[in-house]
Amino acid sequence: MRSFCTGSLVVLMLMAGSAGCGGGGDETSTGTSPGSSGEASSQESLTELDACTLLTAGEIESATGYAPGAGSDPVKNVSAAAPICAWPSKDGSVHQVAQVLVTWSSARSFEEYREMMAKEGVTGLRQVDGPGRFTVLLEDMNMVQAFGERYMVQTMVEVTEGKDRVTAGTTLATAALGRIE
Repeated sequence: MRSFCTGSLVVLMLMAGSAGCGGGGDETSTGTSPGSSGEASSQESLTELDACTLLTAGEIESATGYAPGAGSDPVKNVSAAAPICAWPSKDGSVHQVAQVLVTWSSARSFEEYREMMAKEGVTGLRQVDGPGRFTVLLEDMNMVQAFGERYMVQTMVEVTEGKDRVTAGTTLATAALGRIE
């Protein structure tokens, strides 16, 4: 099974590559958002966001059934990396109970996003009910991505028996996106 971090980084690289084809430049480190043509933006830089503050332990436990340990950013020392936070289970039984990643919202509609990802060879996308303009399930990677006006929040979760992975991911994406949009 692919690790949460590896799966997130693969999708981020594909999204960055697709966004780069539009001539938008390096949005992550400059603080500009897609579509701003590189002009200075009043929006904060992604590197200023702390993904570990976007979810509470109670929200994670309620959604997944696992009590989380302390969250940490596995790429915080990587220059211009998107904010990400991973929470192990408190008892150590699960490597990562939840993960949240934040980047700029790169597509205006599900159809546009599906086309962009298809060009990169990513299939298995399904639109699901959720927050923001649209929410996507990447079935092969068990990721939920919620596209807001400025940001895209991606979640990956492990759930206990009786919990639904898509519902848990969407619930956490709703909470995280609500704190930054």
